[in-house]
Amino acid sequence: MLLPSVMVKVFLAEGIYSMLTLRLLGGVMLAMGMLVSAMIEQRVEGLFRQTIMACIPMLIALAYVYYDSLDRMWAILLGIVLGGWLASILCYWQDRREASRRGGRAGEERRPA
Repeated sequence: MLLPSVMVKVFLAEGIYSMLTLRLLGGVMLAMGMLVSAMIEQRVEGLFRQTIMACIPMLIALAYVYYDSLDRMWAILLGIVLGGWLASILCYWQDRREASRRGGRAGEERRPA
């Protein structure tokens, strides 16, 4: 977001992209990463499913852009988003499994009687 020309080289981009496009993409990626990491850290069960579902259109769009351009940068970004999406699914699955062992809902603490 701050150094788009450097990030284009790091992500092995082969196309020519405007700085505005790269900054916008960086901002969206940063915001999504912050949201997912905070959600995982806080174990906000109510947002797991919505975030997992919200990532699907982003994954489809990135996959289409990569397919259309065949630029390695989009493949790397697709891998990053896919990794975050899989981490969210794993955390959601673990939270649900722990909740079923406790006999409550995910993210809910059992109170002593």
